[in-house]
Amino acid sequence: MVAAALIALALIAQAEASGTEASAPAPNAPGPRAANAPTAPSADAATPPPATAPALGTSREAPAAPASPVPLPNLQAPAPPRRYGDKGSIELGLGLTYSSEAGFAAAASARYYVVDGVGPGVEATFVAGGTAASRYGVLLAALRVVPLRVTSIALAVTGRAGRVFVGDHSDGWGLGGAASVLFLFSPTVGLELGYEFLRLLPATFCSDLDGCVIHGPIIAVRFGF
Repeated sequence: MVAAALIALALIAQAEASGTEASAPAPNAPGPRAANAPTAPSADAATPPPATAPALGTSREAPAAPASPVPLPNLQAPAPPRRYGDKGSIELGLGLTYSSEAGFAAAASARYYVVDGVGPGVEATFVAGGTAASRYGVLLAALRVVPLRVTSIALAVTGRAGRVFVGDHSDGWGLGGAASVLFLFSPTVGLELGYEFLRLLPATFCSDLDGCVIHGPIIAVRFGF
């Protein structure tokens, strides 16, 4: 019986020892969490997702092109209308007259306007002669100034000087001018009406002629380009 009691005590002691070891907490086991303790973020929430690289053969989206600027309206003033005697214009003139005193007369001229309203040129006149005049011709250098130029009319003043050729007589010189009005059908076409005179030089050249001044009306058509 003593042996049985000893065996029973040994079993009881062994059972108590086993219960004590099961109830003791592990050294690294976490303790119970307090009621107000903050919750630590999980490992999955703290780690950001990796950036996704573009696949091979594809490019990143290009930025949008800037909008085209709106064109500004053309504010340039229109060119002024063309007028008679504008710079760079060329003028040609032709005149034909006949009278019983002077006979048949023809005149021609050409000039180039180097600036607005100022045109140097040359003029030629031939008079066949009649009962009161002998045959003669003139070849003159001329300078025309146009002080008044509008759409339908122009006022011209012309200075002349050059050689005078008289049939069956020695040649001489002439100096004079003219004033005229041009009635314009367009900036380059018009009818010229005026009056001209030419002083013959020297006095010995015209002493045996009807006079030393040639004068008369101007009737001519002017056209240019």
